[in-house]
Amino acid sequence: MQISKRLVGMHPDKVLSALEEHIKAGHEKSSLQAIPDLQLQYPQFHNELEQTKARISAKLADGVRVINRDAAEIFRCVNCGGGLSRQNPESKTVICQYCGCNAEHPAQHIHLERWNQAIDLESNFTIGDFFAFEKQRWQAIGVQVFSGRVKEYDEGEWVTSFSRYSSWWMLNERRELAWLVDDGTKRYWADKYIPQNPSLPSTSDKRFEHGHWQLEFAAGEFSYQPKPGEAHLSSEKSVRETMPVRPGGSSYSYYVSAETRLTDDGKPKEIEFIRSRPVSNTDMLVGLGKGEETLDLKRWKHTIAALAAALPVLLGVHLYLNQGGEVSNNAVDLTLNSTDVPVQSITVDKPGITYQMSSAVGSLPVNTWLGVNFWLEDADGEAVYAKYLEFWRETGVDSDGRWDESKRGITWHARIDEAGTYNALVSVDPESTQPGGSFRFRTEPNRTAITPFIFAGVFSVFLIFLCRSKIAAISSVAASIAVKLKHRFDPEKKPKHSVREQAL
Repeated sequence: MQISKRLVGMHPDKVLSALEEHIKAGHEKSSLQAIPDLQLQYPQFHNELEQTKARISAKLADGVRVINRDAAEIFRCVNCGGGLSRQNPESKTVICQYCGCNAEHPAQHIHLERWNQAIDLESNFTIGDFFAFEKQRWQAIGVQVFSGRVKEYDEGEWVTSFSRYSSWWMLNERRELAWLVDDGTKRYWADKYIPQNPSLPSTSDKRFEHGHWQLEFAAGEFSYQPKPGEAHLSSEKSVRETMPVRPGGSSYSYYVSAETRLTDDGKPKEIEFIRSRPVSNTDMLVGLGKGEETLDLKRWKHTIAALAAALPVLLGVHLYLNQGGEVSNNAVDLTLNSTDVPVQSITVDKPGITYQMSSAVGSLPVNTWLGVNFWLEDADGEAVYAKYLEFWRETGVDSDGRWDESKRGITWHARIDEAGTYNALVSVDPESTQPGGSFRFRTEPNRTAITPFIFAGVFSVFLIFLCRSKIAAISSVAASIAVKLKHRFDPEKKPKHSVREQAL
């Protein structure tokens, strides 16, 4: 929240000390923003606040960052005393980012039509910050915020939506102007150009996206005098041609648009043709000098690379462990009195071999089940492995009609850790309702369950998509240069009760 809002309504005896605490905490710019409002709210402290304003503005004026200090005109705002600079000789006006007034006018002629919002000077990107793009150094000298309606032709009809964007006025060391635009999700680099056949697109041209905008906020220096609520029109379309500014002249997509600034009575006042191209989040982070965020993104990308490399490794391990071997099939007939029936002899040459075992029974009568005890005995007749197998068949009728379900086959894996010869035996559970039947048994060495590998592969793919989403979220937030606006304190709308009155 803006400091003026924090201090408005505070007991007068605590206002100055609270303001000093904010200044000591390093919030000089926000404190300077608050002083004009505090002078209106607390006129008894006008002189003290003026001294504080002069002290802060002197510090800010010394700390104004410019591309070329010799060519820049550094001065203080005549309303709030904030440190400002005019870096482009062609700029016609400078709007103070601290108080919102037209800062270039002399004090006796100052036009105090302040904007109702102020830029958050403590955001990630603000006026005076530098940006590196295509091996050039640029500086933000001004910013404008537009909101309005965008109309585009989509699937046979015109669709209208609300939109908002921040447009930063950028200046390089050769005093060339460009714009860095943030529409809330993506960033674009824009500059002026002259088309071969300049013409203003019709508002009914389906190839273009048409916008009607109003200026919400402006701060910094501009080539014209911005006014709150001034209207702008735009017509934009995407093309694909060779951009001469790109090294090598490679072909890639960009946008061309016609921007029209309107007079108060809605007539065209100025028309400019703009060419813009997207700026990736990575390029934004590099241009903003955000090394830590770039390293974070690299770490996440390395994680994705490691997970992607794990997928073929999992496949290779699965293929290695599932080379297979000689298949053995046997079948025996079982009855309710069957006990210790041998079904197969298994010879293990190497310890640690995993066998895929499967068993099946013949057809089962309806609503019956057959339980079979299965175990392996070593050469000494000791049981080293056991498993209970249950086969069944059930039928019935429900709201969907008659149903019939059964389980007549079971597959599992068993690892034998010692070499030797083992006998597979079975016996029938005497509680079974099925008297018996044909029992088939099959074994194959060097086989492992594929389910863990499937789960591991699916989980790795899930983590890859999660990391990609994380990268997109981090880079989008870190690369954002959308303006954060704060509503100014309106002295005509005073709080209903002061803190002391509420306490009473």
